[in-house]
Amino acid sequence: MTEKNYAQSIAGDLFHMIESAREQGVNVDAGFRNQAMSSPSMTLTYMFLTKNDLLKVPALPVQVKQQVRRSNAMAVIELANAKGVKQTAGIHLIWSSAKACSKIESEAQMLEGIQIQGLAAFTAQIKSTLRNDIPRTMDQQVPTSVE
Repeated sequence: MTEKNYAQSIAGDLFHMIESAREQGVNVDAGFRNQAMSSPSMTLTYMFLTKNDLLKVPALPVQVKQQVRRSNAMAVIELANAKGVKQTAGIHLIWSSAKACSKIESEAQMLEGIQIQGLAAFTAQIKSTLRNDIPRTMDQQVPTSVE
């Protein structure tokens, strides 16, 4: 998949998350979460945050602050530590728009707000995480043979 196709795919996914939340009666302009994937050792959550909420995050890097707009989507990866407690391993700004989420009308409008640098960092981290997590998760799913 090319970088452009991947960005289009993510934009489509984010758009459908907004649409689905709106259909469920969520005030999408106030921010919401969508847990996309979870296993015993990792969780992937998309957080849609307003500019005001995002700028309250302590130690937000200056380069990220400069990209923040009215509506934003963050990809959050949590990994289990040695005790099995999940901790945040990565937070990536992958989409930002001057429009409120409720005013986004198409996947094309979502694509306009994709943050390529954040998306690339998220993609690299999730690939690495999944490469390590899938074998471990599969081992937990395979029953031991009965002798």
